[in-house]
Amino acid sequence: MRIDLRSRLVANPTIAGLVGSRVYWNKRKQGDPLPAIVLYKISPGIQYTHNGDSGYYGSRIQFDSIGLEVRDFEPVFNALKAEMEQAKTVGQTAFSMSFLESERDMPFVDVDGVGAVGGISADFFVWWKSL
Repeated sequence: MRIDLRSRLVANPTIAGLVGSRVYWNKRKQGDPLPAIVLYKISPGIQYTHNGDSGYYGSRIQFDSIGLEVRDFEPVFNALKAEMEQAKTVGQTAFSMSFLESERDMPFVDVDGVGAVGGISADFFVWWKSL
């Protein structure tokens, strides 16, 4: 799912036009330009039945859209939200519509060699199943 989710985001023409391939899991590559998206898996979202794991997941994923200015990261968040609200199959993962759970401003912090970096942090329930 992780590889297919990243592939899904970088294949979106609007997102790619804003961040290129700068979509990362857990840590932005030092020295890469901004804006960017950083993903974090918050919970696995395993759906159990009385027979065990159903194979269908509602993982809670944190999406951080980061940049130097609001005008840099807000369009990234808007494109990300539009993409995640659609069902799509990528690679070996069938994604159903994802649901925005929370959205919050990230305070600007000084990053050596970059300047003040801020963003929007949003949690989505990403519904998916391996094929």
